[in-house]
Amino acid sequence: MGNGITIIVGAGAVLDFDHKGIFPSVKNITDEVLKLSIQKVAGGERPLLRELYDHIVRKLNLVGRLEVNRYIPPQLNFESLLHVIEMCISYSSCWNKEYISWLALPEFGTLIQPDDFLKDIQTYDYIRGAYELQKTVMSIVNQYDTSFCEDKLAEQWYRDFWKSLSGKSNIFNLNYDNTIENSLGEYEDGFPPIKEGEEYSRFSAKRYYNNQRGVSTIAHLHGQILFSEAREYPLDYSIRDLVKNKDYQTACKNRIGGQFPPSNQAKEEYLQPVIVSGSRKTEKMTFAPNNVYLSDIARKVVENNRLMVIGYSFGDLYLNEILGLGMDAHGDDFRVVIIDKFPSYVNSYNSLFHHIAHRCNPQEYTFVSRLAKDGLFVEVGQKEYPIIFEDYYTPVVSRNGKLMMYIGGFKDAVVNHKETILGVLGV
Repeated sequence: MGNGITIIVGAGAVLDFDHKGIFPSVKNITDEVLKLSIQKVAGGERPLLRELYDHIVRKLNLVGRLEVNRYIPPQLNFESLLHVIEMCISYSSCWNKEYISWLALPEFGTLIQPDDFLKDIQTYDYIRGAYELQKTVMSIVNQYDTSFCEDKLAEQWYRDFWKSLSGKSNIFNLNYDNTIENSLGEYEDGFPPIKEGEEYSRFSAKRYYNNQRGVSTIAHLHGQILFSEAREYPLDYSIRDLVKNKDYQTACKNRIGGQFPPSNQAKEEYLQPVIVSGSRKTEKMTFAPNNVYLSDIARKVVENNRLMVIGYSFGDLYLNEILGLGMDAHGDDFRVVIIDKFPSYVNSYNSLFHHIAHRCNPQEYTFVSRLAKDGLFVEVGQKEYPIIFEDYYTPVVSRNGKLMMYIGGFKDAVVNHKETILGVLGV
């Protein structure tokens, strides 16, 4: 769909749900991860993730500037913690002479040694910790995904919104759930329907690109909870093919007893990316379908001058660079709607500016600044601001007409301003 709306969906898109289980904020997921204990290869249990977290935070407090640490206390979320433990998987084979994979012995590992409290941790202990972390994340996502699928009347505002964009949207979902698929009903993600008696379907890049039915496309850039490795030959693209299972339980079963972790060109290992998490996302997107989805989002941003960004924190460097391509390609014809949830104290232009400049990701500040004015966000002595702000629940618009922002959350934007959003996007 070359002339559809390009939509990027981040974690904030589902935070307005009426969650019955664990609220899936980054903080809550991190808190659940830190409760885990791993069964060590040598016997006994150990809260390895908690130990790593506490040790790193202590170290960061020692090496960081006092005034900065006081303003922004050092902390890790589950993604940064996963990156740490994946690096430990990579280098521990050098520390412990455990050659888990002879292809993955990073040369840099010969120059570093672990802290004393990690001396007795083996490579397989780190692998177990990483898998338990990933499994916990997917389990939390599955809670609200299952609830949404079973209760067809739940979150009607969300379902109706996606239906209103059916056949008009190219959706790039950074979340691991299937709530948009369940809302649309008909879509194209490159996976054909699962045949009777089979457990999963295999990805077809040609099917995804061709989209012969002309329906909305959905690309899970960061994987999803129904993905697993292919369990049988022939493989379509590589030994790391990801398939889409018929349900979550089947996907969990098919993840058991998989291959050794893949490694990058520096011979650093990481988890098989059924969900793409951590700090090395572009490396984990090397395999199909993720590599196809990644190539497509760059093409869609350049082809289509209408972009909607929902609940995205601008924390992924590769994606921020792709968004910049849209500004260059479309110039004054670029139309962008950003939906986010800011604190309620943002009630004036000044508080909006300070929040975006100091509390949001710097990349969001840069993107909004360039859209609104193609220069500095605020200049000394400026009398007319590039963004018109009325109140918290009124759309924030740029004077040049390129940007509209909703800062009261996705649900408020849909329930109270859906027609305005669709009008700006030309639907």
